[in-house]
Amino acid sequence: MINHRIVERPAFEVAGRKTWISGQDNELFGRFWGQCQAEGLFQVFQHLRGSQPGPQTNGTVLGVSCVEQDPANRAFYYMIAIELPSGAAPGDLERYQVPACQWAVFESKGKMPNALVASEIYAFTQWLPASGFVHAHAPEMEVYPPGGGEQDGDVYCEFWLPITVKA
Repeated sequence: MINHRIVERPAFEVAGRKTWISGQDNELFGRFWGQCQAEGLFQVFQHLRGSQPGPQTNGTVLGVSCVEQDPANRAFYYMIAIELPSGAAPGDLERYQVPACQWAVFESKGKMPNALVASEIYAFTQWLPASGFVHAHAPEMEVYPPGGGEQDGDVYCEFWLPITVKA
């Protein structure tokens, strides 16, 4: 069983770069991360946020799956972002407003993307159907906290599934 907790957060703004994900091809995510790294996006993030994690997610970097219009549609915009600090001018980064929501947060530790995918599969196929919740109309997020970087080939991150009480 994968550890999880329930959190509630107010709306907050993120800034980053986005790409279109056309379906269940996990390689698209990896290529986009590589492209952003090559283009210096993480240095821009460092300049804006330093090494301080965001106050709502405790993440230094976020992967935001913009599925809020139709959570069942697995073609969506995906954004690599940071929580935008108050008063920061994000330059040419795109902004996105994450709505106030409740999330089920699932821990993930291991080789990426396999460990993250395992957390997502558990969340959708085992936890969610038995939970009394349904997917809320809000983004799904990968949250990479400080100190979660690669150690012995393993990465720690969290999968944030937006939830609302089943009607």
